Amino acid sequence: MKSAFVQRMDLWARHLMPAATTLFLVLLSAVPLGIPGYAQVAPSLTLMSVFYWAVYRPDLMPPSLVFLVGLAEDLLNGYPFGLTAIVFLGVYGITGTQRPTFLSKPFFIVWGGFVVISFGAFLLGWMLMSVFTLSWIFPDTVLFRFGLTATLFPAAAWIFVRIHRYLVR
Repeated sequence: MKSAFVQRMDLWARHLMPAATTLFLVLLSAVPLGIPGYAQVAPSLTLMSVFYWAVYRPDLMPPSLVFLVGLAEDLLNGYPFGLTAIVFLGVYGITGTQRPTFLSKPFFIVWGGFVVISFGAFLLGWMLMSVFTLSWIFPDTVLFRFGLTATLFPAAAWIFVRIHRYLVR
């Protein structure tokens, strides 16, 4: 039998798991791999995490945390301050309104929802970056990044499901 302190610490750690996972992905996205041009086409792992936790455990991923995660990603990756935070809050808000649609549906419905919402997120990020730089940014890298993110979502979701199962154990 676990003591009350150990039970509280275990519960606390489980509640922090979505935030810790998402912040880990922010750090992982900032790691330089030494591959020329990789940063421009790297998949948005953090976007996948924000979407997943907004669907399945929004109580453990509040909007304030999503905002801070976006600011952290901006700081670590050198994006304009607040750009990713706005995009992530948009994803969180839209996902929250569609949450009943995604719950208890087959995975391909959730994946399709992610594809649509992430396309909007990449489009919004591209438009905001174009406005911020006051220049036309070619959308080819954004489209490739979107495609890679959408393609890798099932693998990331598999990991998030394992973490989610750990939370409810």
